[in-house]
Amino acid sequence: MHDPFPLPRPDWLLPYVQPVADFLHMQTLPLHFHEVMVAFTLYHVINRHLAPALSHCFFPRIYPSFNARTKLNWDVHVVSFVQSTLICALALWVLWADDELCDMTATERVYGYTGASGLIQAFSGGYFLWDLVVTVQNVHIFGIGMLFHAICALCVFSLGFVSPIFALSLHTQPWHH
Repeated sequence: MHDPFPLPRPDWLLPYVQPVADFLHMQTLPLHFHEVMVAFTLYHVINRHLAPALSHCFFPRIYPSFNARTKLNWDVHVVSFVQSTLICALALWVLWADDELCDMTATERVYGYTGASGLIQAFSGGYFLWDLVVTVQNVHIFGIGMLFHAICALCVFSLGFVSPIFALSLHTQPWHH
């Protein structure tokens, strides 16, 4: 299945993304970097604007009484909830709608690639990039352990842009575009 994301990739950014992707051996990142940035922006907007507004609306006596640290933690959890719901919904939709994925063997599903699965990878990567930025900005609140967690989570999810996954010897398995 082709990437179903409705916004076109800004090709003028490709010369900046491609060298980084080549250096990190992330072959599919240039196809999805714009989706990573859209996801990052979405999660930022939810954190800064939507979560506080909805929390004030649905919890008018509780949310305003929180101190800044608790509000931050609450808003981060709202973003986490939205992200996990979105990713699960996208994954279920891809499992249902991606005919190319259905035609793959079990091994190809693990190591293969479709545009729709790349979209899920991009939205996950955008979330973990957002998480790292928020954690760095608030390391005095979240602590060094959460900083290492954010770094590791971004690194692990970024491996999905590497193909074949983790550079394993899959010479007999085709890599689907």
